[in-house]
Amino acid sequence: MSNPYQSPLPDPYLTGAASLAGKNAAIAAVKGPAIGLMVVSAISALLLLVTIPFDVLLLVTGGFGPFNVEEGEATSIAIRTVWGIAIFAASVFSFWGGLQMQKLKNYDLARNAAIVASIPCLGPCCLLGIPFGIWAIVTLGCPEVRSAFER
Repeated sequence: MSNPYQSPLPDPYLTGAASLAGKNAAIAAVKGPAIGLMVVSAISALLLLVTIPFDVLLLVTGGFGPFNVEEGEATSIAIRTVWGIAIFAASVFSFWGGLQMQKLKNYDLARNAAIVASIPCLGPCCLLGIPFGIWAIVTLGCPEVRSAFER
């Protein structure tokens, strides 16, 4: 007779087929949020790889053609450049965390990357990273997913 109060989820300490089934279920659960984090982070990083050098070029040369930089604009371009570098770093971190999540390695890194992606105006692609970050946080909070990560 089975225990009606027992969790239907597989025991993470079982070996063999039961353990493999739990790991496969966890891989399926993290696939969507991990790919979402990686895609949004890659888009953000690629866009920033274009804009940051352009802003640095504007600052160094003082502008060119229709993009002449006046005195007041130099400060805003410098702030935008520093902010862009911070978002680029957050995007790379979120991409790496999504990759680790997809492979079920380094739970803490995956969780922290999902949290960073959920921070408005810092995470990848500004607001686009928030839903994927929240989805990843919720998925990583499931006990069967957490127990499937390598220790």
